[in-house]
Amino acid sequence: MKRLIIWGVAILLIALFIVVIKIAHDYKNSKKLELTYEINAGIPFKWEYEIEDKSIVEFKKSYVIRDDNKGGLVGGKVVTNYVFVGKKEGVTTVTFNFVRIDSLEKIIDHSETHTIKVDKNKNISLVVVKNNE
Repeated sequence: MKRLIIWGVAILLIALFIVVIKIAHDYKNSKKLELTYEINAGIPFKWEYEIEDKSIVEFKKSYVIRDDNKGGLVGGKVVTNYVFVGKKEGVTTVTFNFVRIDSLEKIIDHSETHTIKVDKNKNISLVVVKNNE
């Protein structure tokens, strides 16, 4: 009976170890990159993205992950994920612009630029750039 319990625990630990290794591998070698942006609903702005080199990175989809906009009131938070995939090996940038949408001309309030790397297996990741402060 003790042997059976020991074998059961050993198998459980091995299975858990395999799951942890798989999660770590998937995190490091991801086929998609999700960037999250938030706006306050009811304001005349939206996030737009620009891909520097579309032969390296492709936009796949966006989806709302949180919408606190109760009845269309100003101030409710809307959180959106933007999903990108790698097309070929290389490094490029994706810039998100916070754009005013109630104007005839494009008015950019502010921007954020991300450097993105795609490896030979089309795994995609952010390149962390350290500030020299």
